[in-house]
Amino acid sequence: MAVVTADTTPATSATPLRLGRYGVPALAIGALVIVGLIADHDIPGGLDIGFQDAIHRIYDWITANRTSHWLFNGVFDPISTVIDESVQAVLWVLRQLGWVGVLAVTGLIGLSTGGWRAALWGTLSMAGIGVVGYWDSTMITLSMMLVGIGISLAIGIPLGIWVARSSRADRVLRPLLDAAQVMPAFVYLGVLVLMFSIGYPPAVAATVVYAVPPAVRLTAHGLRNVPVVMNEVGESFGCTLRQQLFKVQLPIARRTILLGLNQVIMMAFGIVVIGSLLGTGDTGNEVLNGLQKNDVGLAAAAGLAIVFAAVALDRISTGERRGADPLRTWLPSPGVRVGVMAAVVLVVAAVARFAGTREYPESLVFDIGPAVDRVVEWTQDNLRSGIPLIGGTQNISDQLVIHVLEPLREFLTWLPWLVVVAIWAAIGWFSHGWRLAVTVSVALLVIATMGDVPGGQDGRTTIWDHSMNTLSQVLVALVISVVIAVPLGVLAGRSRTVEQVLRPLLDTAQVLPQFVYLVPVLILFGTGRSAGVIASVVYAIPPCIRLTALGLKEVPVTPREAAISFGATPRQELWKVQLPLAFRSVMLGINQTVLMVLATVIIAALIGGGGLGLISLGGFQKQQSQIGQGFAAGLSIVCLAIVLDRITQAWGRSRENQTRRS
Repeated sequence: MAVVTADTTPATSATPLRLGRYGVPALAIGALVIVGLIADHDIPGGLDIGFQDAIHRIYDWITANRTSHWLFNGVFDPISTVIDESVQAVLWVLRQLGWVGVLAVTGLIGLSTGGWRAALWGTLSMAGIGVVGYWDSTMITLSMMLVGIGISLAIGIPLGIWVARSSRADRVLRPLLDAAQVMPAFVYLGVLVLMFSIGYPPAVAATVVYAVPPAVRLTAHGLRNVPVVMNEVGESFGCTLRQQLFKVQLPIARRTILLGLNQVIMMAFGIVVIGSLLGTGDTGNEVLNGLQKNDVGLAAAAGLAIVFAAVALDRISTGERRGADPLRTWLPSPGVRVGVMAAVVLVVAAVARFAGTREYPESLVFDIGPAVDRVVEWTQDNLRSGIPLIGGTQNISDQLVIHVLEPLREFLTWLPWLVVVAIWAAIGWFSHGWRLAVTVSVALLVIATMGDVPGGQDGRTTIWDHSMNTLSQVLVALVISVVIAVPLGVLAGRSRTVEQVLRPLLDTAQVLPQFVYLVPVLILFGTGRSAGVIASVVYAIPPCIRLTALGLKEVPVTPREAAISFGATPRQELWKVQLPLAFRSVMLGINQTVLMVLATVIIAALIGGGGLGLISLGGFQKQQSQIGQGFAAGLSIVCLAIVLDRITQAWGRSRENQTRRS
């Protein structure tokens, strides 16, 4: 009996704890649901806090004081001057080197960082810019991107180190990083124009705002994943915190930090088209001209030039070396190595200049426009409506809207708003306790206070309704992205061949300006919400694939060998060892997918998707009358990002804790 009593006591005492943990929140949320069902379905007008009117007043004040206030004359104008002069200086250097000198720089950097393969692919990609006929304008793009990337890394890496070492810094910075990454560029671009006028500075500033978050997140992720034993070894040798950082943690986290550099480059080039709206005269402007004229060939050629530039930077910055580095063998001193490389570049550029080949030869330029137009015509005739059994891509688009997007949107807008808050609060509570439930509830309540906008049957509709429309699209795009990205990431993490095949495709998907790949999506799927969802999926899956593959690669060899020694099959090794140990990296990839889906939600507005993207776009195009609505929509997108980000992060922490306990 004593044994029975000892065995049953923990179970009996655990019951009240379980009831207290789950029963209390269930009762509270159930009561909120009942109140929501009884109360008015629509959001009460008294909840409007006047956010849109406040934004209008701020806009009017900035407009009135732009030329006289010390904040602009003493802060923003000097920053604008520094950015402008930096871009001009980089552009001058690139033009003085000429196309031969730029190719030489690309090849030597690639040889130093990744070996002859990185040098070859980087040089060929850079040469491709001239082949499609956009060398000069792409040098402007490259100048802005190099300055933006430099500033982003100078800000992002130190912040990432701080976040990795301080949980308080993580809590403070995370909402800011979320806001920077998911706020539609059109929203903050209008503010940047008021702060810095037009030209290079606001375009570079927009690039920095958009590119800093991945640098911070991936730097922090890499430092947190440094094995504990390595930190203990450093401490046992008496390393200071500074020595520990530079001698142990940063070298071990190098691969993840380089992935952060890769993501910064991708983000920077992804926003280049939007920056071209500010009169920069770069390749992005050519993309917009092609789209405005419905000239797919022109838009594709200019977009391909941007892709070539991005791929070149990607190859020379994240190349993985195989074997010894001949440059380090011949020139062990870093200073001497850099000096010799600079001398070689200058000699090559000088010889090319005296030989009269400073400009890219016309004989090497190939106009791909007509070929692209023929491909587009064939695709539209044969794929949109001519595929057997499935009826073509247009039928896929229609079925996605009829059976998935529209029912989900109608369900979310049919639910009383308090019930929606209660449902998400319940998910937050059962995911990570009452604090997450409060965070999720506050974020949704903020959306409810954003007021009305024109539209609807009675001439007015609420930001909340548009948010539910956007949420339906985001959820569908997120599910599709994860279903595609995680299996591909697993394959890439376990097979180098798959990784090499996927890498150029991922680079192209992520660096191709959103406006460019929107064109083939429209050709294949037509206008509407489904095209916006598909475009968002294309843009959002690369980070999830990369981070899933990276997580599997970083699984230590010891537990894998132990599993194999116990007779585990490859499938058991994957499910029982690799995926649990790589779960944090996989969840970070899903997290980035959430943010990137939300960041590209404006695409759906450009092709008839509606939702918050349409309102934020209207705020940029008609600032004087709709800037308040644009900011309200942008803030609502940020709140949706906070909800989805915090919940997916909580799932990752919960699973990680379970793995550690087991």
